[in-house]
Amino acid sequence: MLVATLGGCILAQAAFAEDLPCTTGERRGGLDFSSPCIWHSPIPAHDAAVGFEPKSAELSIEAKAILDRQAAILVGLSNERVKLVGYADTVEAQGPAEQEQLGQRRAAAVRDYLVSRGVGPGRISAVGSDHPFLIPRQATPENLARMRVVFTRAGDL
Repeated sequence: MLVATLGGCILAQAAFAEDLPCTTGERRGGLDFSSPCIWHSPIPAHDAAVGFEPKSAELSIEAKAILDRQAAILVGLSNERVKLVGYADTVEAQGPAEQEQLGQRRAAAVRDYLVSRGVGPGRISAVGSDHPFLIPRQATPENLARMRVVFTRAGDL
């Protein structure tokens, strides 16, 4: 598990790290061998996540704008698989089962929106995580908001 700090939070990257293949061969949207087994998605980092309001799986106008940019990239990469992982904060969903259910609803909302923008539904997997990817030092509104996201990854998943 990779642990780092981000804006006063501890970032635990086990969720995607366990799902990403460490195969050989460099390729666009693939592995970067300058760092051990770091996955590079064709989705730019600043557009790789969409946020949600507490206890909601409804897409905001800002989230839809980000997803429109994601879809524009993904439609042009018809052979790339897409993985969506949804997360919940530790206040809105107190236990692993609740976190997974809310994360799944959020990932499904993102999937449905991407499909409506032309991304093939058979290319997309959408799952909810049963654990937060951030462990906040303080449960401030800003830190909790950072936890309510769906991350999009694309490539040979």
